[in-house]
Amino acid sequence: MARKKNVGADIDWYLISIQRLKQVGLFILLLALGISGWWFFTNQKRNPRSTAEAAIAEARSALNDLAASKDFTSHRSDFDRAQKKLDEASTLLLAGKYVNAQESAIESQTISRAALSGGGAESDAQFLNVEGDVQFQKSSTADWKRADPRVPLFNGDWVKTGESASAELMFSNGSLYTVGPNALLEIYAQFNAATSKTSNSVQMQIGSIEVATTDDASTVRTPSSQVTVDSESSTQVAVDKQKATSVMTVKGSASVASSSGGTPVKLNTGEKVSATAAGSLSPVRKLLLPPALLTPADNQVYPMTDSTRVDFSWESVPSAAAYVFQVSRSRMFATLEINSRRQKNTAEAKVTSEGSFYWRVASVSPDGEPGPFSVVRRFRVSGSGRDLGISPETPPPALQLKRPYPIGGPFYMIEGTTDPGSTVFINDEEVDVESSGHFKKLVSFNKIGRNTVVVKAVNAAGKQTIQSETVLVEE
Repeated sequence: MARKKNVGADIDWYLISIQRLKQVGLFILLLALGISGWWFFTNQKRNPRSTAEAAIAEARSALNDLAASKDFTSHRSDFDRAQKKLDEASTLLLAGKYVNAQESAIESQTISRAALSGGGAESDAQFLNVEGDVQFQKSSTADWKRADPRVPLFNGDWVKTGESASAELMFSNGSLYTVGPNALLEIYAQFNAATSKTSNSVQMQIGSIEVATTDDASTVRTPSSQVTVDSESSTQVAVDKQKATSVMTVKGSASVASSSGGTPVKLNTGEKVSATAAGSLSPVRKLLLPPALLTPADNQVYPMTDSTRVDFSWESVPSAAAYVFQVSRSRMFATLEINSRRQKNTAEAKVTSEGSFYWRVASVSPDGEPGPFSVVRRFRVSGSGRDLGISPETPPPALQLKRPYPIGGPFYMIEGTTDPGSTVFINDEEVDVESSGHFKKLVSFNKIGRNTVVVKAVNAAGKQTIQSETVLVEE
């Protein structure tokens, strides 16, 4: 109890019991503890620096476990990659970039733990198709090696193509990067700790690349710009010897940001922008869309004779001043049999050898600027003129399939051989067949579990051979 007493005219004072003092003291103590706990949680547990330091410590522990494992020799490359990521995390921490340091540390730990579990970390990309002199260099070595399909690529690896060479790179998010001749680029993968996803891209030093995305965006970095290709889009990026960049959107949309900063520029189908070596962006230019191809029909077969000629035609584009007409034996147009600029919407070519050929056309504006190329068509030259496989007694074509193999996620490669000149359909979709009869196609499965792939080969006589394969897609 407290009892007020008067002592003089100006002084008030209270008598407080010992029990009340204890209650007040306990309340103050609890309040102080609560405030201290809140401060520790907000300033330590949620402190980006502390979080990054903890992630680095865990990554270092995982790396030490990998170094001490009995299978260390077989996982030396994984160790080198994890060590590089850990060093990167430490550097970012010292620079005060705590979120980036945490992401690099988590990626380092992921690589180490994946190797310890008996496998390796899932690759950021891999070679899908290779034509000509294509090489790659691992980030932990200085040696260049010959590239082959299915070779995995990771963050920091380099890819280069020689004269008349080309390569297709398949990334973990399903994006397809088609690299042109005389190109040099670095694989760049950044882990996002918030989404637990890796954003895949490349750093172009020189050369050209075309990016075709699926349901996720992809990025191309150049010395003067950063190009973000939106989902379900296709964009071409080229870097010349002076480090200037040109960007053209073939389908969908993309955005281009200057390396010097500023608002990104949005590109839609058929639009182009350039960036100087210093990063200055040009105004957006609207290009002419490509013409529709008319003849020859897709996959048309021609007999191989001394007088065989192929007549090409395409629809006229009213504003076009000319057309760029190309024919190649390469599906990726790494080499060109014909590369000409024509005023008319027709062309003619004499056939001199057997095999499959691919052709495309682009419209040229009055100021001389070529637009994007048309869809690619193929025609085939087969036989000696006496045997095109159209006899009623002709047997069905041969068809040998390899076991479908996974590329990453829901993507599987379907590959096999058939008789040269035959047409192949995979799940009722026609695929390209090389002059040797070899074919392959990347197939995406949306259903988890057992999926059936039906492959059909049809020859010029209309005879067909059908086979099926089962693919088990895991969640």
